Amino acid sequence: MGQSSRSLPVPAMAAGALWILGGGFGIWTYFARPRLKREPGTKPFPPLASARIAVLALAGSRTGAVIAGFYAGVAAASVSSMSTPAGWSATINGFLAALGGALLAISSLWLENLCVARDPGTTPEQ
Repeated sequence: MGQSSRSLPVPAMAAGALWILGGGFGIWTYFARPRLKREPGTKPFPPLASARIAVLALAGSRTGAVIAGFYAGVAAASVSSMSTPAGWSATINGFLAALGGALLAISSLWLENLCVARDPGTTPEQ
């Protein structure tokens, strides 16, 4: 909320797009997990594709964190004006967009963790 008692408008489409993007990342990671872990009976990704997936995961986790922080700040700043329709909309949509950004960051971190190159004889804990 600025000095003129106006809140930053947050469209509901921002929250929806982030939920779709974060959910899509999570679903894709779930189905790509066997190939990334090189489980028996699966065809692993080619090395260049694995590198591109790792870069995508890295970018998604950082971007999701920045977006979640931005919209959480917008929602927190709009809480004081929740008595108005615009303030209520900005607070709720900002909170939902922040959760969508967090979902994107979490699913990207999961994908990033699966892309870590390990020696063939080690377990993930080593």
